[in-house]
Parts: sequence; C-alpha cells; structure tokens
Amino acid sequence: MNARRARPPDPVHGILVLDKPSGRSSNDATVKAKRLFGVRSAGHLGTLDPFATGVLVVMLGDATRLAPWLEGGEKAYEADLALGTTTTTLDREGEPTSTRPVPPDARERLLAALSGFRGTIRQRVPDYSAAKVGGVRRCDLARSGTTPEPKLKDVTIHELALLPPTVAPDAAPAPFRLAVRCGPGTYVRQLVADLGEAVGCGAHTVELHRTRVGPFDLADAVTLERLDASRPEQRPEWLARLVGRLPGPTWTADDEAWAALERGRAVALPSTLDASEGFAVFVVREGRVRAIVERRGDLLHPRRLLATGISL
Repeated sequence: MNARRARPPDPVHGILVLDKPSGRSSNDATVKAKRLFGVRSAGHLGTLDPFATGVLVVMLGDATRLAPWLEGGEKAYEADLALGTTTTTLDREGEPTSTRPVPPDARERLLAALSGFRGTIRQRVPDYSAAKVGGVRRCDLARSGTTPEPKLKDVTIHELALLPPTVAPDAAPAPFRLAVRCGPGTYVRQLVADLGEAVGCGAHTVELHRTRVGPFDLADAVTLERLDASRPEQRPEWLARLVGRLPGPTWTADDEAWAALERGRAVALPSTLDASEGFAVFVVREGRVRAIVERRGDLLHPRRLLATGISL
C-alpha cells in the first residue's frame, strides 16, 4: 500500500526582508526564497548587484501585486570606495581602466565635493547595469563588446556623508566610506565614480551594503541560511509586519462596500478616511489587505484585488 502523500502547506503571502550575501544575484536569492516558502509567484524590489550585500525586499504570493505601490521608496546604503583606480563595472569586480595618483589632500577634496552631489542631480546610467536599450540590457551589450549609447537620468540624493572607514580582518582599511540616502533609480556605483572624478583621481566601489528599502531595514532582515535551517512552519514568522508601512492609508470595508469592490464598482469615500486625490488606499478585511483602491473625487475606485490578501 502506497504511503499517503503529505498535504502541501498553504500558500504564503507577504513581504520577506532578506539580508543578501555577496556573490549571489538578487534574482537567485529571490528564487531560493520562493522555493523555501513553496510559492508560485515572487519578485523583489530594487536589484542589488551580486557583489553587494544587505536589504533585499522579496514579495511572496499576493504581495507581488503591491509592487507598483512599494517600488518608489527611498533606499539607504553604505559604500566603501577606493580612490585612484577606475574599473569597467565601476566596482571591484571590473577590469581596471585607469590608475592615477591619489592627491595628499584627497579627504578634504572629497568632503568639499559632497555638497555638489546632494539634491536632484543628473546621473549617467552605467554601461554595466540592467537598464535596457531596445529591449537588451546595457550590461549584455557591454559584455558583447558594444558600447551602449550614453543615457542620463535625474536622481535624488537626500543625504550624503563621509563615515569612519571599516577595517577588514586580513586587509588594509578601506580609505573612505560613504553613507547615502537616495531616491529610486540611483546608481551608487556611478555616484562613487563621479565623486572620484571630482577628487581628481577616479574611484571605484569596493563594498556596497544596503541598509534600508522604503520602510524595511536590516532589523527586519533574515539570511537565506537561517531560513533554510528553519522548519517550514516557522518561516512565515519572518514575514515583515505591514502596519504603518504601506504607502497610503488603510480602510476596513464593510460587507456592502466589499461586495461592490469585488464586482469592480466604485464606492463612496468614507467621511472618516483621509485620502488625497489620486492616491492609493489599502482595503482591509479581517486583518488582511485585500485590495488597493484609488480616490477620484468622492469615490474610491478599485485598482487591484488580492485573492487571499496579506496579513497586516
């Protein structure tokens, strides 16, 4: 008689904050989390380069449907930079492209240059990036020997400061370390390279550690190793709480309003709900986010319904 097959666990829906290790791509880390939680759909917010470490926000199950409302948040990084050498990829993994002497007053020059990179700046999109040109990633074009057409974009640097250097156990201390808080779409590697040119000797990123994505930071994070070592029924405990972290107000819909939303109909704006015109409201039913609606005038129009929903 065949042994009875164990029933697979119920699907998991939520936000997982990973502490990504160096040497693993963001996609690979997301696929690993997807397998550990046994879900069919997963995605991540904000790609981290394989050499980079730190916060990687992974959306599981229904949480993937929140991506358009979560992906515009600020990000925070700490970056170690080495002056005097530039590389093809703007980081330690690239081939050197130039070497110049580091001026003796490099620290003073770097401090003086920081103010020029705060606020909204024009930044070049690195050749080695996932940004696409005619449907092809710039990094794939660069690796094939084709130089992508230069592209500039506006990005916002909210904070930029020089920190005390880190010291590796078996290596010399990194000469300079930056704290960066920036808007979406910012390339910290390019920021470091541009600062190096401002100093007059070039620079590349040696270490890059992301400490925050939107409202999610390292205090929420777990490593893949710890997840892998835990039992399947324990893993949902690592999902991040969403209370106070959604980019808009929450509203608990009654039965009548929910029935209308399920049918794709707009409902009247509750007098107690403080929602700005055109902004999202997150609809809650029985402690779970079940829909996203948008205020238009005195009505809330459904934008997206979640089959199962996400626990607050």
